[in-house]
Amino acid sequence: MKEHTLTIPWLNQIIVIGLAIFLLIIMSFYLFRKAFQVLPNQINAIILTWSKVSLLLGINIVISYFGFLETFSFPPRMPLLAISFTIIAGLLIIKSPLFSVIRSFGSEKILLFQVWRLIPEMVIFVNVQSGIQAEIMTFTGNNYDILTALTAPILYFVTKKYTLRFKWILIWNVLSLINLIHTLMMGVLSAPYPIQVYMTEPSNQIIGFFPMTIIPLYFVPVAILSHLFGIFIGYNQIKEKNRL
Repeated sequence: MKEHTLTIPWLNQIIVIGLAIFLLIIMSFYLFRKAFQVLPNQINAIILTWSKVSLLLGINIVISYFGFLETFSFPPRMPLLAISFTIIAGLLIIKSPLFSVIRSFGSEKILLFQVWRLIPEMVIFVNVQSGIQAEIMTFTGNNYDILTALTAPILYFVTKKYTLRFKWILIWNVLSLINLIHTLMMGVLSAPYPIQVYMTEPSNQIIGFFPMTIIPLYFVPVAILSHLFGIFIGYNQIKEKNRL
């Protein structure tokens, strides 16, 4: 089933595309700078892995640009594409020296990184106010993911001097990941797929239209992997501290 074309505010389109480019630049800059510091002999392998992940992401976004995700038949294209990218990207990173580079940041820096998620939440809010996205998808409805972006810098600075900070960050990552999964389920189940549960008005069909496809295809996988990496790294930091 193909839904009607949506008119997405130009400002929101510019913000989403701009954030996507900015986020890629920032992640690349800090990852490569850290790689040259901790694993200079592995830099070629790190660049290769990052290039594979970026290429796969680019292909998905191009596919969405040409309207492939505007069809809401079964199987649901958007969830399958987003989940596949998250799994493949995660495996590529874990099996490469790039993961060691990410680990060297520590769970604290990964926590602070999550503040960028405030911008997509503001975009969704404007979409809702414009009447093109279901209110269930914003903080005035049933999406509390904005709490992650708001609490990340607070937790980072408040716990910085505490010896138990790794435990607090680990708990925060677990709770934030659960909250994110809840939000994703709301998004999929309010979209006009055959599996739709929440009959909102309007439906959440906007997730299939470019450039809003960037949110589930790009921003969500980055958020999920950041939480998973943060949980793994934080758990190991706690174990290492207990051994001392």
